[in-house]
Amino acid sequence: MAVALDVKIDDRDLHNVLQRIRQRFGNLKPALRIIGETVQASIQQNFEAGGRPEKWVDLAEATKKARAAKRKWPGQILVVTGLMKKITYQVEDDRVTLTAGSEYAAAHHFGVDKTVQVSAHSRRRRSYDVSRDRKKVASGVVFVKGHSRHMKLPARPFMMLQNEDWPEINESLAEHLLK
Repeated sequence: MAVALDVKIDDRDLHNVLQRIRQRFGNLKPALRIIGETVQASIQQNFEAGGRPEKWVDLAEATKKARAAKRKWPGQILVVTGLMKKITYQVEDDRVTLTAGSEYAAAHHFGVDKTVQVSAHSRRRRSYDVSRDRKKVASGVVFVKGHSRHMKLPARPFMMLQNEDWPEINESLAEHLLK
């Protein structure tokens, strides 16, 4: 199940600048690429800072213990899972689209507090390996029944453009216009 996280930034001043670029040069793609790079870098800074302008809610103790057991602690929130690396942008003729390429991105961004259905599935478990005479003869497969699970994730908004990014975007666009 894919979930889309669509964030629109509607800024009249930026829109007017882009219209002038289109009238003057006919091609918005280089300017939109600059915006995409700037916004993508800003989102990565949100991850590195653990939330901007306000810090994200800390991880639950159970999550910290699970990460420690997997030797993935200390780890930055939402970075260990690879979500930060999945932020990409795509430039089209008249827009730049940033995407968080994970089906769980919206749940992490907005938070969630609901019960979901988990389908029946199989899972490999190393602890169920069958050995004879020090030779592994079978891998353990565990069958999990369908069940419900309550998900409670605090909102950790990461697809955010910061106020401090606007001067950088404007400066980059001005440099592009003067080339």
